[in-house]
Amino acid sequence: MPDDFNIPSPPRTDEQIDALGPQLRELLEAKEISGTAVRYGVPPQVVRSMTNVATNIWKARVKMLDAASGEVREEMKRVYRHVEAALEGMLEMGLEVKDHTGDAFDYGLPLKVITAQPTPGITRESVIETIKPTIYWQQQLIQIGEVVIATPATPNPSL
Repeated sequence: MPDDFNIPSPPRTDEQIDALGPQLRELLEAKEISGTAVRYGVPPQVVRSMTNVATNIWKARVKMLDAASGEVREEMKRVYRHVEAALEGMLEMGLEVKDHTGDAFDYGLPLKVITAQPTPGITRESVIETIKPTIYWQQQLIQIGEVVIATPATPNPSL
């Protein structure tokens, strides 16, 4: 995770900033990042906290689903809608939580492979379980996902 995370600056007039007071004005001092874009620093502990909240809401959602069918378990239907609403709220603020289960695996993805399981009958690696989701904020990676992948049981002789 970067030492400090940056988000785009909202438009403000000098009068609006002065009305916030000297302490808040210091917090809103802009930093130049990569040329012309002006962004504000967000403390690393805030980014870590956002990541922890998003990961735990994602874990709660996963536990509410039936592993075989992928449908919401009957006893969880009333609570599930609130978890979905929390995830939608995170998406609205620019926090994207990516579950990789079922995706084709590529070694160029921002994923940490926890284990690989040789699986007969497949020809390409795929993610069979997401241990920790990949999380993006404002399209910037803030958490690398952790996954279990299925690999072909025998090496492909055509490669």
